[in-house]
Parts: sequence; structure tokens; C-alpha cells
Amino acid sequence: MKLPEVAFFEDFYFWFNTETKIEYYATPLYFYKASFDLDNINGVRDVYYKETELTDNGLKHPASMYFPFHEKFGLLLLRFLNADLSNYESSNKTFFYAYGFEILRDLDRNYKFELKSNYGSNEEYLKATTKIFEYLQENLIDLQQELIKAVTYIYNLDNIKSLEKYTYSERFAVYLIKRMGKLYTYYENDFIIRDSYSRKYKDIGNNSEYDLLNTLKDTNKVLAMSDTHKSNDLSSICYAILEELSKTPNYPIKKCQNCGMYFIPKAKTDEIYCEYPKENSKPCRDLGAFQSYTERLKNNKAMGEYRRTYQQKFMQVRKDKSNTKLIKEFETWKKKAKEKINDMKKGKLTENQVYDWILKNKN
Repeated sequence: MKLPEVAFFEDFYFWFNTETKIEYYATPLYFYKASFDLDNINGVRDVYYKETELTDNGLKHPASMYFPFHEKFGLLLLRFLNADLSNYESSNKTFFYAYGFEILRDLDRNYKFELKSNYGSNEEYLKATTKIFEYLQENLIDLQQELIKAVTYIYNLDNIKSLEKYTYSERFAVYLIKRMGKLYTYYENDFIIRDSYSRKYKDIGNNSEYDLLNTLKDTNKVLAMSDTHKSNDLSSICYAILEELSKTPNYPIKKCQNCGMYFIPKAKTDEIYCEYPKENSKPCRDLGAFQSYTERLKNNKAMGEYRRTYQQKFMQVRKDKSNTKLIKEFETWKKKAKEKINDMKKGKLTENQVYDWILKNKN
């Protein structure tokens, strides 16, 4: 995917392919051009170098425009919603490592700064970017809260019954029109480079005029166009992404019921747990499902009666170890009870059926 041939400068560029659910971005990321070793910066070198077949090592600028990073559609917005903005280190590790600080150049019209194309030491780079973050930290926290408020309404994360029948894009429009937050002001610093069908020539331009017309007519095909956005204002970037996401059906933003992080479901739209990896732990999708399953079993009356009956029979056998008949009966009951429990877990028997069987075979 090539960008339109226009003049460009050291800015942040991004565009989308909503069919493949991918977003692309190109950034100077001045840190990439530092002359010092990146190994020891926050211990996340593997994250700084997000090399793919499209990045060409991420080290060419402006040629890197033609080797953009690509990620899951909406990931930049999700990263910002989930970013820890409490201090420089955590904000860098959870967000700015991926996109650079140039996306803050136009966030506050009263604060102008320039980034060098090369930093000679860790200290120099960290000092410069820390100063930027600390000045804009309050703005960033306000922006994050405003976006969370907008996302909560647009994707009905509070599960308001009266909003359920409306689409994401309908809620997005009403949120802007009614000025339910500051979102309506966030589009101002977004320069859009319009796509044109001329870029399709390489793929289908050799077809004859009427062959092409008939192909489009017969297949009812619409050629996708992908506008490119140029912006150094994080609020405008997030606005553009949220607007595009809201137009995409069956692609919701959800809030993980285990860790509270925002995510876009990978498979089913009704997923309630994210799949973000957690330090020294399983992803919430695995952990949460297990916890829910354990909780259901804890409140299952058949399981409760099984545990009580098992304990009673076990104590009887323990008190009368020489009673071979009692031991044999306990082993037989235990085997059958486990079969009933397993059938309940597999859905072959109901909770009530197993509960009734345990009561019937208690003595």
C-alpha cells in the first residue's frame, strides 16, 4: 500500500484498511535515530523495534513512509485508553514507545517544542522527552478521560437498555451533535490527504474501459479508498480512529470484566475478557473464564450437596476402617457420583438431576 505522492515532512501519518482490520502509521520516532544503545531503556528493546515485513527495520525517514508499521485496527486508540499516564516511565512504556512524542507537538497551542533528529545519550533524550511529558501530563490525562467517556457512550459500555437498538455510528453522531463531551473539538489538527482511484492503475489499469465497468457492475464491487491523515495532535488522531471505528459494524470496543482494560474482541463480539498478556499470569480471557467457571461451581447446589455427602461418607469410613462393606459402598458411590458430576459439566445432566440423585443415594 503506497501513500499518495505529495510533499511530506516530519509528521505522524496514519491510514486504515477496514476490510482487513489493519491500521498503518508512519512516524519519525526520533528515538530510532539515537546513536546510543537502546538495550537498557526501560528494558523494552523488543518493543521499540517492532520489525515486520513492512517496516524495513523502521530506520528510514522519510523513506519509512513506504514501509509503515501496521497493527490491528484501533490499537493506537486502545493503547491510549489503557495507558498509565501517572509518570513519564509508565506512559513511555505503555504508549509513547510505539508512536513517539511528535504526536504531542500540536496538542497544546500554547506549548511549542522541537525534537532533535539525533540524541547523543540516554540522559539527553530522556531529559528532553520528560520535559515534554511533564508539561502536557494534565492535558493527556484530561484527553484520556474524555475519550473514555465518549467510548463508554458510543459502545454503550454501561449497558443502558434504551441505547441498545442504535448503532455505534448513530451514537457517535449524537455524542458530537449534543456536545456530550469535548470530542467535537478534537478534529481540528488533522490534515487529510485524499485518496484517488489513480492508485488502482497498477492493479487493474490495464483492463479495457468497458471490461472494468462491467466487472464493477456484475460483481457489485466498490473500490475501497483509503485517505491518509497527517497530524501531530494526539486528540485529532484519536478522534479520526474513533470515527472510523464507529463506522465499522460488529467491531466493538469492550471493557474487560477482569482487569478493566479496553479491548476489541478477536473472535466473538460478546467476549467480556481481554487477551492482553499479564505479567506472570494468564491472559484475562483464560483467567476470567476459569474464575467464572469456578464461581458457577461454587454456587451450584449439586456440587455443594456432593461435597457435604462426600465428607460425611469419608468420615464414616475413616472411623470404621475395618468395615470392608462400608469401604466398598463408598468407592462405588464415589465413582457413580463423579460420573454424574462430569455429565453435568458436559451438559448431559442438569444441576437439579444431579442434586436429586445425590439426595436419593445419600444413605
